[in-house]
Amino acid sequence: MKKTLFILISFLLCTLLTGPALSFSTENYKEWHKDHKKASPIWVLPKALAPSNMQWTVPSMPGDLDAKRFYSPEICSSCHTEIYNQWKGAMHANAWIDPLFVPVYKLYLKNAKTKHEKEETAMCSKCHTPTGYLADESGRYFQGKLSEISEKGVFCDFCHSVKFSAGIGNGPFIPEPGDASKNIPGTKRGPRRDSVSPFHKTEFSELHTRAAFCGMCHDVSHATTVMSIESTYTEWRQGPYFTGDPETTTTCQDCHMKQTVKTASTGITERPDSPGFAAPEVLGAKKRKHIWQHVFVGGNAASTSLLGFDNHAKMAEDRIKHAALLSIEREKESISEGLSRFSVKVTNAGAGHYLPTGITFIRQMWLHVTVKDKNGAVIFESGKVDKEGNIDPGAVIYRSVLGDKDGKPTYFLPGAGIVISDYRIPPLGYKVEKYSFPLNTKAKSPYSVKAVLKYRSAPQSLVKNLLGKDAPTLPILDMAEASGTLK
Repeated sequence: MKKTLFILISFLLCTLLTGPALSFSTENYKEWHKDHKKASPIWVLPKALAPSNMQWTVPSMPGDLDAKRFYSPEICSSCHTEIYNQWKGAMHANAWIDPLFVPVYKLYLKNAKTKHEKEETAMCSKCHTPTGYLADESGRYFQGKLSEISEKGVFCDFCHSVKFSAGIGNGPFIPEPGDASKNIPGTKRGPRRDSVSPFHKTEFSELHTRAAFCGMCHDVSHATTVMSIESTYTEWRQGPYFTGDPETTTTCQDCHMKQTVKTASTGITERPDSPGFAAPEVLGAKKRKHIWQHVFVGGNAASTSLLGFDNHAKMAEDRIKHAALLSIEREKESISEGLSRFSVKVTNAGAGHYLPTGITFIRQMWLHVTVKDKNGAVIFESGKVDKEGNIDPGAVIYRSVLGDKDGKPTYFLPGAGIVISDYRIPPLGYKVEKYSFPLNTKAKSPYSVKAVLKYRSAPQSLVKNLLGKDAPTLPILDMAEASGTLK
């Protein structure tokens, strides 16, 4: 696996990231985002339930801020060293250079032809390089380079300069930074009421304590059709982890900012505090019961591995392996039909959102089920992956499927207009998949059944379409498994 990942990171980073930039010399990219005011936010919270610093207004738009106003994360690392080290391996830090995002985004830029397709493509950079978007840098379209600060993706000073949110989805953030170009630190906002700093002003932000902060980017709809693309925050808010009471609600931060190399911090594990200091005590930092971890681990083990951040990749794999539970149950046999029946129950026991979540028209989670007889001969199999990396067509796959204007399945997000299907598992919900196989007189009972829930970041066929016939193989992870016996 390590050899495969090494080849893949080399191929992706060298061939794609340092390859020739796209060049559309006649394209007026200034027009691509002009209607984004209509697309952000997707929705707003009722005022009685919203954070105090959520406003019902238009969020910041391209041209509103100069990227030079933001401080580099390396400046922040002088005091917040451990937090910086956690962040630099996280997908937030690498959002702009994610080796799976880059080729897809370049493909969108190349193939977007209609006004609607261009508007949607332009939305991608809003959460992958928010300062590049707000500064209206042409580098976000790969026309020249982004500024050095904008290449940092989603970084410290950006998040902690956000003063207001205009709602949920499509990046409705309203930052109010200082001015690094004039050495004016400004005010940094966060979840503490008593923070002090010798460098910058501090301010408590209710928004930073709520899942609504994450919901700014982790709910995404098509910029013109408003078709749902990613609904992670909505899935959480409509699920059992949100109770309406801050004292009993489990927020995004309660899982994704508590994980360490020792615990996955999901719904089926402990979520222990990490006591300590966010900055040196000699600078006035207070010892806290919990220091929020900035690894921001989700299910993206592939990109973190490709980028060489082994700890983050391990934690992502650990999270994936503590998200679901499987069980096998024997069903009533139908002797007249000559079939033996059983079912596999898949429970989303650990995630506060659907499984899978995010860009689920690309993600793949599926069941690989095998039945063997007493002598070890395989008499039934579903969900096998062939040598080309394709899952067999009869497998149970948990995912969404998007359709183009003609209703045909498509991976080309800018041109998608409908959700053809959405087969996934809600938080604390389950699916029961029924299987049967012929009773063969040559097969010896008892029969052993094994079910494995598997996951990968994207279909291998899509990777091949993007990178060509020499594209390396994406890793497949086992999420959960169960075994049983049928007599």
